Amino acid sequence: MSTILSVNSKDPEPDVIQQAVLCLKQGNVLAYPTETFYGLGVDVTNEKALKKLYELKRRDYGLPIAILVSDRQMLEEYIDSVPESASALIRSFWPGPLTILFAAGKKITKSLTTNTGKIGIRISSHPVATAIVREFGRPITTTSANLSGYPPSLNMKHVQKYFKDRIDFILDGGECEPSRGSTVIDLADDTMAIIRDGAIPAEQVIKVFQS
Repeated sequence: MSTILSVNSKDPEPDVIQQAVLCLKQGNVLAYPTETFYGLGVDVTNEKALKKLYELKRRDYGLPIAILVSDRQMLEEYIDSVPESASALIRSFWPGPLTILFAAGKKITKSLTTNTGKIGIRISSHPVATAIVREFGRPITTTSANLSGYPPSLNMKHVQKYFKDRIDFILDGGECEPSRGSTVIDLADDTMAIIRDGAIPAEQVIKVFQS
């Protein structure tokens, strides 16, 4: 059975966040609200948990999964370096729905990069997601809480419809606003490529990148 706890999306209760962190430490899968959709989180350093996540979503192992970090310091621990071109984008759009692909550092497993050598990362602007990562002390996955190929979940009922009682822990933060998902860009090769145009219009990202 899933454990379901309500959480204040604007000011998450510390005891609820601690229970979510315990779920992650135990190698379990956590569903939580973000600024775009409900996401599924596991410990990015736990291979068994990552395998469980892929199987749960029925996701192709060749498709990478992005991660959340809490701040610039945590970011730098998990990538090779922060390209100069990324600094202005980070200042302008983080925290927020911009996922940046970096060259992955040694702490990132190939299960997440799918042998591309790249890892998608963002800092969430959602108080619950940020509180979880900060309290956990290392990154967690941020992949939409749905079966691969299906629409994303905007509330707890959507999550339960997809996964029944197979999700270990669900944080119910209410309804998410409809979203296009995070905008995804690739900065791993010293140039910028728009991978997905999302909540932040690509034109805005390009303007900051070129300034």
